[in-house]
Amino acid sequence: MLSRIRGFSFNPSREFEAAREETISDAFKYFVPLLAFLAAIFAIAVTGIVLMLGIPDISGFAPLLGAGAFVGIIVVGIFAAMYISVWLHIWVYLFGGRKGFKQTVKAITYGSTPCLLLGWLPGPNIILAPIWSLLLVINGIIELHEMSPGVAILSVVFAILAPFVIAGVAVAAIALVML
Repeated sequence: MLSRIRGFSFNPSREFEAAREETISDAFKYFVPLLAFLAAIFAIAVTGIVLMLGIPDISGFAPLLGAGAFVGIIVVGIFAAMYISVWLHIWVYLFGGRKGFKQTVKAITYGSTPCLLLGWLPGPNIILAPIWSLLLVINGIIELHEMSPGVAILSVVFAILAPFVIAGVAVAAIALVML
């Protein structure tokens, strides 16, 4: 596991190339333990904060709240990985990626390594980890879908910007109707 983390973090092209024949199950066997690591840190933080606040009505439930945070983060993380994979795959496919949905899932799950490991740290890692993950996802799309870097970047940029454009058009349409 540690060698894979190191590989995806510092030599992603080689690691994604090695992952080309893996299954979605293999990708989630890597992703879920890292997600559990992140969830455990947040669960401990929630428990500690509730106990530090010392509110009598809530303090007795601190471990339960921490466990709820742990389970919630796991469920939301898995759902988010699949949702993002579907959305990104639409754009990858529109831009010519024809290697299949499982390759996009692997790009997302393996590419999320920095966010899962560093996303809990305050300060620069709140920005650094997502940017690093985004670069890894792009690298994964390039390697796993065998796309050119420019086309892979365009597919990811469109996947990110499209919801904002759609929301902007919707807000503008509602504003026009209300006027």
